[in-house]
Amino acid sequence: MVESAQPADSFEVKSEGGQVALPEVEGLKAPDMGHNAGDPDKCEYVVRVEWEETHPREEAFWEQGLFANQNTAARLRDTHTIQRLETHFGLTSSHIS
Repeated sequence: MVESAQPADSFEVKSEGGQVALPEVEGLKAPDMGHNAGDPDKCEYVVRVEWEETHPREEAFWEQGLFANQNTAARLRDTHTIQRLETHFGLTSSHIS
């Protein structure tokens, strides 16, 4: 995590026109992200992260029995899933936290 969680309407990203609040990004796949802006109990929150490594979609890894969760974010604690991902992507446990 690079920054603490903050309301989506105050989270700024680089855009062709300079810095812009996330809900104002043209073509955003979550266009209603700014709903409930101003209500800290109901508004959407986002966290800026720095990806250490990325892989193209074609290199996605899945097999029966891996941990899955439909929430936007979840802490990965399932030992079997962690071990399989480490093996598949050549990682060590220090990368997954």
